[in-house]
Amino acid sequence: MSRQPSDDSARPGPTTHVALRHAFTVTVLVIGLWLMHMNLRVLPEAGVVVLWIAVTLLIAHGGFRRHRVQRAAFLRGYLEPTSQWPRRLRGGPLMALRHLVIGALLGGLLLITLARIPTQEVWAVLLVAGFVLVSGEALFARLLRGHAHPRFAPELARRGALRLTGLLLIAALLILALQARYPDLTGATLEQAVWFLVHHEAARSHLLEAGLQLAAAQDGLRLWLGQQWFPQGVESLPALLGWLLVLAEQAFLAAGFLLLANGLLPLRPATDTLGDPRNAPVIE
Repeated sequence: MSRQPSDDSARPGPTTHVALRHAFTVTVLVIGLWLMHMNLRVLPEAGVVVLWIAVTLLIAHGGFRRHRVQRAAFLRGYLEPTSQWPRRLRGGPLMALRHLVIGALLGGLLLITLARIPTQEVWAVLLVAGFVLVSGEALFARLLRGHAHPRFAPELARRGALRLTGLLLIAALLILALQARYPDLTGATLEQAVWFLVHHEAARSHLLEAGLQLAAAQDGLRLWLGQQWFPQGVESLPALLGWLLVLAEQAFLAAGFLLLANGLLPLRPATDTLGDPRNAPVIE
């Protein structure tokens, strides 16, 4: 007689449940960023500040959590377990302050970038990137099984997934940016180009409006230089490389999105590395 699979074996394992939760989380994240994009310019000052604080804390939380795991791996390799220095050097207020500063800077840039997203295709790219991050982390967790130390394998899997997704996301955003339409500034002076773009930026929040105008000013400088140096577009390799440098600010959107996802998604738990019983919880 053939053996029928039990109900337990037919149920999704822990890895599947974690992947589904993470996929749902990144979907909600993209929807939330889209809602922010639609409403940022009409929000009052207090609303923009609250969003900035929330984004800062999320980015800082994810960076601080992973930094402590990396510090623990470094100390484990250089210091004896009986030493008191690992506990003293594991990371505390100074490390948290560092990540708060980084989170504030990247969070502010992300809000400005969100308010200025020109095409709807960007949202599809961000959603796909979120799914790539989730799938990539599961793939790296599988590859690291039996090779990485169980305590640090979740952080290694997250690091690999972030780097892989970041490269793909930046490439996709650059392709969209190269295909976008920009105002023709070849017949204008640099001052006229900058003021033309700055004049079209407005927001209810004075803080956000100042950020948008600063971003528009550097856009005017970059686009003017790009159109002066490469008036024929991207027909040659040097021109393509030059325009890629001109449009390099797409990396800010990619980095901000991935760091937000990193803050929202917990590191994979011990039981999620394909059932590896050696896996221990990471330092929180």
